[in-house]
Amino acid sequence: MHAASQYGRNSSSDSVLEKKSEPLSSNEDTTRELTIYNNILLFFNSQQRLEKVSLDGTDLKILNLLAKNGRLSYRSIGLTIGLTTKSVKSRVDRMLAAKVIDRFLTRLNPSVIGYKETCAVALRKNELNQDLIERIHLVGDIQYQFEVMGGVIGFDIAIKEGTEEKIELLLSSLKPVLLGVIRSRNREVSQKLTETDYILIKQLIKNPRMEIRDIAAATAISPKTVRRRLDKMIRNHVLEFSIQPNPDAMKGYIVFFLDVKVKDKSHQHQKVLQRIYEELHEHFMLLSSNMSNQEDSIGLLLGSEDAIGIESIRSRIESFEEVEQARAFLPIRLTSPQEWILRAIDRKLPESTWKKKKKKKKKEFSE
Repeated sequence: MHAASQYGRNSSSDSVLEKKSEPLSSNEDTTRELTIYNNILLFFNSQQRLEKVSLDGTDLKILNLLAKNGRLSYRSIGLTIGLTTKSVKSRVDRMLAAKVIDRFLTRLNPSVIGYKETCAVALRKNELNQDLIERIHLVGDIQYQFEVMGGVIGFDIAIKEGTEEKIELLLSSLKPVLLGVIRSRNREVSQKLTETDYILIKQLIKNPRMEIRDIAAATAISPKTVRRRLDKMIRNHVLEFSIQPNPDAMKGYIVFFLDVKVKDKSHQHQKVLQRIYEELHEHFMLLSSNMSNQEDSIGLLLGSEDAIGIESIRSRIESFEEVEQARAFLPIRLTSPQEWILRAIDRKLPESTWKKKKKKKKKEFSE
């Protein structure tokens, strides 16, 4: 059933979700929505299948280290696993070329830019349409999009501040096509971000592995300040660095996503995660994680040699007394749009920064 037909028309509280009564604000927004929609269709329907790459134990160790810290230097990785810097770089380059590592990621805690809640929805893939994408963007921005085995498409939506109550209307309207939903509060951080912080974050989103000296040169901020502000943001869980692996490019492993719901929202994250590492590290491959953003859940992208291993890992983690529930999903493709973060940061920056940016663009255009 078409999603638009499910929206009620008899209540003013529904107006934010009604396309006719609440159109997109400008031609620019309309173009952006169409671009996002078309890109998703191209990604899911036209992506060429890659030749899978066999990974050995050393490759897996490198992947695991980069999943925990995507900025880890090749030298540090080499010292940890007993390889030369050149050998580590060669292996990482090979995995990048083969799309085993699709990209490096800078993860920003959405709460620092005004997104207090996250809602993950799973829908029937054949129900994807432009109208649905536009309606999602009325209440939030897509952090992750994923295709799951069985004809399922999912979106991890960062909910815009001031529209939290509207998500219920959206979910209600999607009931005919909705296969699952996970709602979580994003963990709030105590650190008050400065203009300098936002400028650094923008650089790191564009290039997560950018060297300190290069960030300093690009932003006209001293290397000492760059390092100090970056270390503080990492320590306060404002930023995390990881990788986005490609499940379709890995030979010999079944990649699965595990959503772990913890019972105590404020204290159990690290305890549960540490126990997972200690008790189960020999039984799975940790490809990527989202450890700190959400109050009541931990997201893990894992790899197992077979389906029996997946269920064994899931049930073992669910048996932890700190865990309420653990659910496993088999992703086929994953993407992490980040343009919305850059736009949100631009709105946070002072007007003077905007003027400098416009002046620079005007100068470049005239030249």
